[in-house]
Amino acid sequence: MNNEGLLSVENKIIDDLFSVFRNEGMKLSPRQRELCSYIIKNHKKIAFWTVEELARNSSISPATVVRTVKSLGFESYRDMIGRIQSYIIDDKIPLWWNVEKSLEKERPDFHVLTWVARDNISAITSSVSNNLAEAVCSAAQTLSNAGKVYIVAVRSSRAVGIYLHSMLSQMMDNVFMISYGEDEIYDALSGMGPNDVIVVISMGGPHYAVTSIKAAEYGHINSIKTIVITNSQLCIAAQYADVLLCVEQTEDHYSIASVITAVEALVIETGAVNKDKSITKMRKLEKTLVERNITL
Repeated sequence: MNNEGLLSVENKIIDDLFSVFRNEGMKLSPRQRELCSYIIKNHKKIAFWTVEELARNSSISPATVVRTVKSLGFESYRDMIGRIQSYIIDDKIPLWWNVEKSLEKERPDFHVLTWVARDNISAITSSVSNNLAEAVCSAAQTLSNAGKVYIVAVRSSRAVGIYLHSMLSQMMDNVFMISYGEDEIYDALSGMGPNDVIVVISMGGPHYAVTSIKAAEYGHINSIKTIVITNSQLCIAAQYADVLLCVEQTEDHYSIASVITAVEALVIETGAVNKDKSITKMRKLEKTLVERNITL
């Protein structure tokens, strides 16, 4: 394996597998980048394909497939396929199956509150990593330097988006929540420029809201900094992220606990970057709310 500038896959945990195709793939030729995108989108299909089958179905030559595999840091094509197979086996179950599973699950002897709390704690603990910590800091800097910030979060992700918007708005004047559908979303996005930021929250799996994916894609195509917050490396929007915050899912029930934890860290870090400005804004808001008899 080439140790000069190539990513060593051997020491990467399985959850980082798809970041190899995204991040390292961006350094390769256009055809190789195309292959990396194809692998991410069709990983379940290619898990048992030969080099020739992958080449034929992706319309990329076998030689380019082999060259790409080596450039990404894998020992061989078989090594890459083996890691994809392991990911599929170890991958968390889908969001809605988690919901169904929690309703049908045989209840443990202890109270359901204890069961849910333990599952949440496990997901939060598993989410804490150097990668996520660095992503939070990077995202906070990006938000702090933004001209305008638009948050896109629909369906099951919407609650997280509302919370992020509510918290950031107490410290910043330039944060907006896009609350309408795809037919009107571009009314807002089309006015954005390279100094602005799109925050896409896309949770779920195996199905993801199309509006969120298209918003991330729009940001990527138009050179608008895009932050994606998700609970799966397989989220399609992840490939368009300038900064990716990926947390772990719970095992036995659907929960937003781990993503809310990441969002809270992001809010605190963003406020700390421009601490004086954030505190001034919050104190002014507090005074206004009291004067208007909104809070006591």
